[in-house]
Amino acid sequence: MREPHETLTFGVEGLDRLFRGLMLPAHHLIVIAGHPGAGKTTLASTICYANTLRGHKCLYISFQEDRDRFLSFMDRLGLNLRSAEASGLFKFVKLPISFDIEGTVMMLNKLLSSDRFDVLIVDSINALLEVVIDNASKRSWLQNFFYSLPQVFKGLVALIAETPYGLEKLELGGIEFIADAVLLLKHRVEEGFLTRVLEARKIRGAPVTLAEIPFSITEGKGFEVWLPTVLEEIGREGGKLHLPCNLLKKTLDHMHRGQVVNIVYPADGECIDSLMLALGIVVQNDLRAILISYRYPPESIRESIVGRLVIQGIDGSMAEKIVNKYIVFRGINPFSYSISQLTARELSLINSGDFDAVVFHGVEIPRHAVESSRHIRELYNQMNYFRERGKLVIRIGAYTSRLSYRLECRVSDALIRFRYSNSGMGKVNYRAFIWRRNEKPYIASSEEINECVDEVIELVNTKLAVTQHPA
Repeated sequence: MREPHETLTFGVEGLDRLFRGLMLPAHHLIVIAGHPGAGKTTLASTICYANTLRGHKCLYISFQEDRDRFLSFMDRLGLNLRSAEASGLFKFVKLPISFDIEGTVMMLNKLLSSDRFDVLIVDSINALLEVVIDNASKRSWLQNFFYSLPQVFKGLVALIAETPYGLEKLELGGIEFIADAVLLLKHRVEEGFLTRVLEARKIRGAPVTLAEIPFSITEGKGFEVWLPTVLEEIGREGGKLHLPCNLLKKTLDHMHRGQVVNIVYPADGECIDSLMLALGIVVQNDLRAILISYRYPPESIRESIVGRLVIQGIDGSMAEKIVNKYIVFRGINPFSYSISQLTARELSLINSGDFDAVVFHGVEIPRHAVESSRHIRELYNQMNYFRERGKLVIRIGAYTSRLSYRLECRVSDALIRFRYSNSGMGKVNYRAFIWRRNEKPYIASSEEINECVDEVIELVNTKLAVTQHPA
């Protein structure tokens, strides 16, 4: 016997979190609808497989899928239904499409009574409804069967339904009205890329305020949703963070978890000191950081930082050790995604580890990929998301236009802008415009910048000494 308050799961972290008021209790009916190829079967299979991992039995009824092809495809997505089948928790049955609807329903009822299943997937009900499309009485009888199925079955029923290309209207009679949840999967071309979105048209008992939720279907990972980083309120700042050199202490005093530091350098050069300042803040506060570069592969960024430490006299192997301890490096080509996909990809990387800080490198590249209004909306929401979660954000990029620079400044709590400074001896140095919210700006000389970098190097040496000779 089932426990009276037993709950099942979507098997998709974002959906379980978003619809936490529902959590798929037993005796519920879910409709998963969408165009052909939208991902309906994958989502339904994910629900099925996730619950088998909890010890619940799932019956998958298909009118079209070939069993071996179906299982092979799910294997590639990381859904090991063969293993669940071997353990007796999963059963796949392909039923023939027949004009004898009563006979088909009898076979279905026989399967349901043959064992105690907790989850039932019917893929898809269009195969049955189309048979009786010209017979109003049989169509009503069939719909009534689906209405009563969750109560008779006493478990979770997920019905897959197809919608024609170009249309988002469901033609299921009253099924969608009595369903506890209606999820519509859609795909469209956005900025030249195929974008998938899930529309939660109905979730009974759960607060649904998001019209569309981006999702992806990835080999080895299966069905993943990317909840938009939209918060109704401005996030609160976290604990106090210390700065790694006297220059930054004098000009910025301190920072907080959840704040944003914007480091800008000239477009026709790249200031390695910007990366050193980021390293110093991370090391000073013992933060675990992820650095996402839009310009270079991870190895190149790591080598640049390690190389600068080596030039300053730190042993190469020790420099690599300290850098790898504090920073994980990743590289993303921003033009291989739409803006919403890019945000989702970034969040996937950032949420994959327990990171205290996020460093974005080469931010001038993605901010020119879309119009300014779209970019600032995504950027603001993303920064607010990190603020709410107490993650320090350091954005490093080149000055490429006045408008984009000003927009970046408006989402920043502190700004460090490097500019060229002619030494008068044919050598080009940097000076830095440093500003923190609600404080007066300061212009630092190249000598002050060099002293700051030297203090960062001294800090790294101190950390290495502690690592080598702990108290």
